[in-house]
Amino acid sequence: MAVIDVDAHFEPARDWLAQFPKLRERLPAFLPDDDPEFAPNTPEHFAYAAFPLRQTAARERRIPVSDMTTPFMRAIFPDERPADFTIGGHSQWQEVDPAARVRLLDQQGIAVQNILSGLGMVYMSLIRDTELGKLAVSSLNTHMAASTSDHRDRLLPVAMLRYDDLEWSIAELRRMRELGSRAFFVTTEAMGGVPLFHGDYDRFWSAAEDLGMVAILHVGLANAVFDPGYANTTDPSVLSRIATGQTHQMGEVFLNAMVFGGVFERHPKLTALICELGVGWVPYTVAGMDSRATAESAVFLHEYKLPLKPSEYVRRNVRVTPLPNQGQLPFELFERLPGVAVFSSDMPHFEGNLTPVEFYEKELAGTPADIRDGFLAGNIAESYARMGDPLVLPTA
Repeated sequence: MAVIDVDAHFEPARDWLAQFPKLRERLPAFLPDDDPEFAPNTPEHFAYAAFPLRQTAARERRIPVSDMTTPFMRAIFPDERPADFTIGGHSQWQEVDPAARVRLLDQQGIAVQNILSGLGMVYMSLIRDTELGKLAVSSLNTHMAASTSDHRDRLLPVAMLRYDDLEWSIAELRRMRELGSRAFFVTTEAMGGVPLFHGDYDRFWSAAEDLGMVAILHVGLANAVFDPGYANTTDPSVLSRIATGQTHQMGEVFLNAMVFGGVFERHPKLTALICELGVGWVPYTVAGMDSRATAESAVFLHEYKLPLKPSEYVRRNVRVTPLPNQGQLPFELFERLPGVAVFSSDMPHFEGNLTPVEFYEKELAGTPADIRDGFLAGNIAESYARMGDPLVLPTA
């Protein structure tokens, strides 16, 4: 069976803004635009994104973002680096090179790969001005789609949206589907106080179903929520470890909201894919959801009114991908939530794997063929088929 890679990364070409002079003129050198602290594609950018707890403190009490950088961050973002800069083939900010990526896919036997942009996540979440944010997101969508268009049968750009203008996002979703995208980023932020499960989002979820596009919740748009007091330290080591100890938190909130909020009941074809939030938390979270959907739970929690168990919605509507490493092997997911686990490489990021198929060939050697094949491609392919728009895999 062909392998489908649901989470890999590219960043725009270094001179990409030359194509968009209106955006280049308006785009600030430092972000966020209402509280500037970092320049994109720098060690400070990486530290800002990796340790969001720091930003909860009042500006005058924050550890300087430069103090949050580590020697590793400074090594992978040197002041001067060629466009093809990597360390052992890995890079957190590798510029788009479709031909080189396809060669790597061929070496691994990967048929199709989603392409995600970290800069896109920044534009979605850290440009506070709505109109500027829409211009930035749509421009980057256009660039990433155009840059990979010659290999559309292999490389699928993930659409970036702005949930502060839902009608615009629906239109952008349609535009990106026409350009070959099969997935889009979703955020856990309740824009304007409206959460993802609210009825106001139903027209958006319906559009995603109709277009055959999968919603991706990625760690880059799922910052854990902390009391600001936990940022009250002058020790970067302490703050960084607290900040990274709850990476799955918003994944749990997302699952609870989408299931108990009735999104999957109202939109049975919709698929949500959770990336880079780990996998160990998923079985116990779903078991807890089932325990809170019983007749007995109504004594404390009110009546559970949905026709399916939470775990049944998860098995039908949710896919979760581990990182290809020893700490996230998906065996418990295979056993307790069949059909939910799907394959990703996270290439070329350092936490990912440049030879992920080889990794799983070894680790899944004793796994029944149907389970292994479902993980490598079948489970996500079934999601697209259920939406009525199967993912077309390249022919040999």
